[in-house]
Amino acid sequence: MMPQTIKQKRKDAVAILLKDMETTAANMRALIVGMPPEDLLGYIFAQRIMKEIASSGTNSAEIDSDNPDGTINEIQFLLEYVHAVLASDTAPFKVDFDEAKCAELFLLGRKLREQASFFAIASSVDTENVDFGPDTADIEFHVKSSWVMLRGNRYQVLEGEFYRYVLAPHDDALREVYGVGATEIAEGFQDMANATRSGPANAIEEMMKQFESVESFAAEQKKPLEDVMGEWVAHNTGQSQAAEQAMDDLFRGGIANVSCHTQLPSGLLADLAFKRGEETEFFAEGAFSGTPYRTLPARKKPLIQLGSDYYAVDPCFTRDAGYRALLFNLLQRKPDYKVAFEYRQKIMSEGAFSEILSAQLPGATIYQEVYYVDPLTKQWCENDTLVLIDDMLYLVEAKSGAAATIASPALDFKRHAQSVKDLLLKAYSQCERFFNYLNSADEVLLYHQVGGKYEKCGRVCRSDYRVMIPIGLTVESFSPFSSFCKDLPQVEPLLGKHGFVSMSI
Repeated sequence: MMPQTIKQKRKDAVAILLKDMETTAANMRALIVGMPPEDLLGYIFAQRIMKEIASSGTNSAEIDSDNPDGTINEIQFLLEYVHAVLASDTAPFKVDFDEAKCAELFLLGRKLREQASFFAIASSVDTENVDFGPDTADIEFHVKSSWVMLRGNRYQVLEGEFYRYVLAPHDDALREVYGVGATEIAEGFQDMANATRSGPANAIEEMMKQFESVESFAAEQKKPLEDVMGEWVAHNTGQSQAAEQAMDDLFRGGIANVSCHTQLPSGLLADLAFKRGEETEFFAEGAFSGTPYRTLPARKKPLIQLGSDYYAVDPCFTRDAGYRALLFNLLQRKPDYKVAFEYRQKIMSEGAFSEILSAQLPGATIYQEVYYVDPLTKQWCENDTLVLIDDMLYLVEAKSGAAATIASPALDFKRHAQSVKDLLLKAYSQCERFFNYLNSADEVLLYHQVGGKYEKCGRVCRSDYRVMIPIGLTVESFSPFSSFCKDLPQVEPLLGKHGFVSMSI
């Protein structure tokens, strides 16, 4: 038993770290709210551009040694806080841009990340071994640190592909509510991603092109550049507007302006956006106020409304948060769609594995919603997807509903972990039951349910399959739990040798 004094010292250290985080977050808030958001965004994005230019031509090891704190990750972290403050605070009457305050803001962001890392270590040490057995403390540390360090960091390349797939079942409802369907919405989200990835390079290229055009015009007129600028603008309205947009993209956060860079309707963007001061929870009084361990507003709605335009201030949450917010508001605007929505979601998620991987599964036999009688309970049981190809068998159980993982693990780690455990263990237990059924006889029967009756649809012989892979599949994002599922005491290789796999689309 650890002496009480040591435990108390650790508890006191955690309390001090928490207080320090709250103070740093409050200081960041004061700096952010006091500056014009467009200019602040322009400054932050410019730092990212300069970092990318500076690191071009060097390998990742050189970048890491030159910049161990990771400037790109620091910028991403800071953008999350800019989004949080804009969502939480109304615009003050007077704001002033101050580059020195921007530099201070970067330092505070780095400091807050460090404090959050120390907190993850200190607050996980004395965790009781109840959730993940003896590895609970280690897993709690990884979950907390991932919540702060890894959130939002992803390559924004396949946003369109993701949205086309997951929104396709709701195309008609989306068109009725927003006037656009899955394809148009997917293109809009891809445009958001493209604006962040390639927008700065496109803006620089546009400015260079317009500058060369002005130079050529001045040469033709045989006049100094400054003397012909007004005349050139008068004769090249479209080009001057393009140059103005490029300037806005580079220096006033215009690459985050999704009203300019997408064709998505304003009604849809409004459902994905916070108005200034609309969010009331992130900086509310209480433990963890304003710290990285509260739920970021960007996890709820990825956009911010500034004036009449909408901005993806934090570009990395537009996939997960946008998906949730869009479907939530679709049901709010069309409550009579709920039953059809749930049915379509079920069909989509259960068929996702075999449909997405159809090119990798040529000639496979695929059973959807297979039924069988459990030899132990004598009750009818169901599994989502069974894929048979050559001497390999894949059993896929699709699950959803890990919404609690949106809540911070620091606020209630037990609830956070339990939500994911339920997601994993329900899929695992269904896979386990089916594998036991396979093992109950040399050959077992499969059934489909047709008109309330069970009809034979196939036979499976376990000895025909050299490899059998049980999979729990979800649309939820729940890293790093997916990689830790094997550490759950309840999760063991099925039939003693078939390891359970947890994955998300």
